[in-house]
Amino acid sequence: MNRDRRLLLVGALLLAALGTFVALRIRVATDITHFLPAGADARDVLLARELATGELSRTIVLLVDAPDASTAAAANRDFEGELRARPAAMRHVARLVGGADDAIEDAMWQTYERHGLAFLAPDRDAARARLADDALDRAIATLKRKLSTDMSTLLGKIAPADPLLVLPRLFERVMGARGGGLRLVDGRFLTQDERGGVLFLTTRAATSNATALRPLMRELDAAFRAVARRIDAPLALQQSGAHLFALAAEASIRADIQRVSIGSAVGLTLLFVLLFRSLRLLLLVLPILASGFLAGTSVCLWWFGSVHGLTLAFGAALIGVSVDYGVHFHCHHLHAGRDRPARATLRAVWPGLSLGALTTITGFVALIASGFPGLRQLAVFAVSGIAAAALSTQLFLPGLAAPGSRPTKLAMRLAAGLRRLWFAPHRSRTALLAPLVAVALVIAVGLPRLRWNDGIAGLNRIDPEVAAKDAAVRGRVVRFEQGRLVVATGADEEQALQANERIAAALEELRARGALAGFRSLAPMLPSRATQAAVVSVQRDDPTLWPRLARSLERHQFRPAAFEPFHQRLVEPPPAPLTYDQLAASALAPLVEPFRFTWSGGTGFVTLLRDLHDEAAVRAALAAIPGADLIDIAGSLSGAYGAYRERLLRLWLVGLGGVLLLVWLRHRRLVPTLIAWVP
Repeated sequence: MNRDRRLLLVGALLLAALGTFVALRIRVATDITHFLPAGADARDVLLARELATGELSRTIVLLVDAPDASTAAAANRDFEGELRARPAAMRHVARLVGGADDAIEDAMWQTYERHGLAFLAPDRDAARARLADDALDRAIATLKRKLSTDMSTLLGKIAPADPLLVLPRLFERVMGARGGGLRLVDGRFLTQDERGGVLFLTTRAATSNATALRPLMRELDAAFRAVARRIDAPLALQQSGAHLFALAAEASIRADIQRVSIGSAVGLTLLFVLLFRSLRLLLLVLPILASGFLAGTSVCLWWFGSVHGLTLAFGAALIGVSVDYGVHFHCHHLHAGRDRPARATLRAVWPGLSLGALTTITGFVALIASGFPGLRQLAVFAVSGIAAAALSTQLFLPGLAAPGSRPTKLAMRLAAGLRRLWFAPHRSRTALLAPLVAVALVIAVGLPRLRWNDGIAGLNRIDPEVAAKDAAVRGRVVRFEQGRLVVATGADEEQALQANERIAAALEELRARGALAGFRSLAPMLPSRATQAAVVSVQRDDPTLWPRLARSLERHQFRPAAFEPFHQRLVEPPPAPLTYDQLAASALAPLVEPFRFTWSGGTGFVTLLRDLHDEAAVRAALAAIPGADLIDIAGSLSGAYGAYRERLLRLWLVGLGGVLLLVWLRHRRLVPTLIAWVP
């Protein structure tokens, strides 16, 4: 076996190894955050990145439409049970909530019962106002009225230790907020028209990662079909969440890759048949293309753990330049004569091929320093793919070249015409400047019209049909702002909670003034330790509280002795303030964990806004609160894109400089260097 045959065999084995590695390790990501700027120093950008990938963004809304409330509640409960019974589904699910079940209700009472004094009011001043004589009298009157309702049995057990009904009010407020304005029927979340059962599903993977979520989507469909078969009523499943757009984007990417691949293959085939009257050139081109694509994919899988769909789409186009390697070799070999060995032809054209590969690689090496993970991956793909494609020419081209081939008449006429155009004996060398003039004209016309679009929305084409379906579900279920959130941050949890409760107080004032329709905050469930201690001290340090309360009880025909448990709480040592860790370790975790996040600056808590009408008023109110921010996720990231675009332009210029240096080292003359470099 001669050398070329041995190298051909080595190339085939390497190609098979790369293909096997890719087949076993392939993991395609479509997460749009892959193209968000990383390592930004701006506070709002860091927070926007965290929120764009946090738990709230990983929540899917499942809406089961039914003919009536009882069927909707039954379908809601059955759907949740069916999903929980499927291990293949639950391995992708971090949390699934469809209503206020007994476990959550029991956890509310067990967790807060000992801490009742701390939740009388949101702050010290409000606590004093609730303990004024007239406020106490109204509270006892309310207690008497409610004891005459259907809730009398439950309240009769609670009231001796909680005559001001602190815990029932807290429970009503928390559960009402948890449903986001939904109705609670038979313990299940229903829409306002009571014809849709609602489940909130939080995924483990980012909902923008379509590859990771595709198995969950199949399980959701299968679970719903099982529920629909069991319930004798027409049901329909609708969804809302970022996953819808990720799935649509992935399908679009796959379609684009398929369309470009098929179109390129057909076009190349027609060109080769027309120009060379043979498909043998495909044997030269395809192994080089495959080597570049598989090598780029393999390096990305090894380096990053996955390869993004956009990397595959753009990378495949970039690797397409390696088609020129085989074509360039084939054309030279056909015109070199029958007796010239293929290896000799490759040695003759190798300086040009290697220079072309090196200039392409140099241009992309600079982008590895980009602040965008997606562009870094694209650069790694291009550098490794082009390098592999260039090196594979040494393995494949001589062994696959057709011995004794001759150029077609069309190819000979084209070669002769190009020779006359550029290299005629009496042709002025200034004609070689034509490409430079053409490029200069294009720049002169196009550059003044250049406009930059730094909006994050430009990264993905939104399918109007998908957007309409998502908006329809959100309109019935979740009316909170999706792109604008208020965050409270601090160096530690206590500091963040103090900011969070001040935010809640400010937003409540703004809500009363009409700046927003409402908000949802963790503050009612978890004030700061300092606030809890302050509210407790207002009650324990007031020696007149129990006598005044006793007189109010007597006025409403209650026996004060029946409320001795409350009196004992006023005099006995109070428990330590309630903490986030205690709530997260209980059945209340689904109610609190979506609000908390961590970031490089410490701990943070999120407040959701509903129908924000006056953003300026909200920003002005938050400016007076340390650690408070109104985050416009899209706006913050778009601003970051503008800054990173400027950095990328500098990197691009560095790459162009590297290419210019390589070309100059090759030619050592000005005109040939410019002709090769400027386009």
